[in-house]
Amino acid sequence: MLQEPPAVAALNVDMRLPAAVASMDFRPEPPILLLHGWASTSAYWEPLATELLDAGRTVWTVDLPGYHCGDVLPQGFKWTLESAADAVAAVAARNSSPVHIVGHSMGGSVALTLAARHPGLVASVALIGMVPAPPNEGFKSMLESQLRQGFIDDATRIKCMKAWFGALPPEEHRLLSQGFELPFEVLGPSGLAAMAGVAADVPAKVTAPTLVIAGVGDRLRSLDQAEAFVAASPLRRLVAIPEAGHSVHWEQPRACALALRAFWNESRQPPA
Repeated sequence: MLQEPPAVAALNVDMRLPAAVASMDFRPEPPILLLHGWASTSAYWEPLATELLDAGRTVWTVDLPGYHCGDVLPQGFKWTLESAADAVAAVAARNSSPVHIVGHSMGGSVALTLAARHPGLVASVALIGMVPAPPNEGFKSMLESQLRQGFIDDATRIKCMKAWFGALPPEEHRLLSQGFELPFEVLGPSGLAAMAGVAADVPAKVTAPTLVIAGVGDRLRSLDQAEAFVAASPLRRLVAIPEAGHSVHWEQPRACALALRAFWNESRQPPA
């Protein structure tokens, strides 16, 4: 008996072209797919997206399965890094050539998984606030206890936000914490997938150039972990950004954009 293929979620994508597209000097470049982290929304990409658009890049901001307001996941869909990666692969396949994938935190795990499972779709991978290494144990145990109880309480939300963004003005805190308002049937399974991390054989399967952007003050992924991951392969590069923690793209968007653009220029394949 033939086995039914796994259910693939249709994702919401905000596709934005740079203003320069109207110029005669515009040179098409592969789009950049931005993948957010756990309990987050695509809103926190806006500062980085603006920098990239101003630099003439095409930006596709992707909401992971169940993360867009009003999403209904298909029957039989199981939230794993693999199922999320396959859903993003369907988005990447809309482009006629490989795309650049940028993932923050859990989104970085999805990005690596995608690059391993669908290498022909990926021109490069950039990981922000993420390398495949054991997470901070205190944070992991706190989060797993919340996931087991079936809801995320207010105290834990505050701890997460502080770990991810540090001190925030009230309006920014309100904007960036909206991911916690998602249904628990999305937050729970995706959180467990984030804590489990990428499969052990995934990093070695990634053949695309890979950049790690690390905030020097990141409390969830240490600079030592980033350095060890990068040292294991000549395809990997590391940029450490001072005065930033786990969310470099929000805290230091200009520095993050400069690092990405330099990496893409360096890793660009010569024309055939």
